[in-house]
Amino acid sequence: ARYASICQQNGIVPIVEPEILPDGDHDLKRCQYVTEKVLAAVYKALSDHHVYLEGTLLKPNMVTPGHACPIKYSPEEIAMATVTALRRTVPPAVPGVTFLSGGQSEEEASLNLNAI
Repeated sequence: ARYASICQQNGIVPIVEPEILPDGDHDLKRCQYVTEKVLAAVYKALSDHHVYLEGTLLKPNMVTPGHACPIKYSPEEIAMATVTALRRTVPPAVPGVTFLSGGQSEEEASLNLNAI
């Protein structure tokens, strides 16, 4: 949040980039829960630092299971979890969302992005 505030004071659009690491065996539900908690904390901090949300971009992770998770989820399931997490936490004033690939292959990330 401090970085975003400094960027805006200097005429730069900050790209807010929280990331949930895909390490571990967590399932999709756990990643969605953690993503929502992290994004809520990020937007609380941005508010506390008086960051102008209309002048920011968000670059979060897609909600995906951990690399060691034995359950395989479809792109549609990943899309639903991702969009739900964003709708629950990202203020409507934020003008744009881009995504981190989160260690996904180019093909996997493309399929998930298309489903989103």
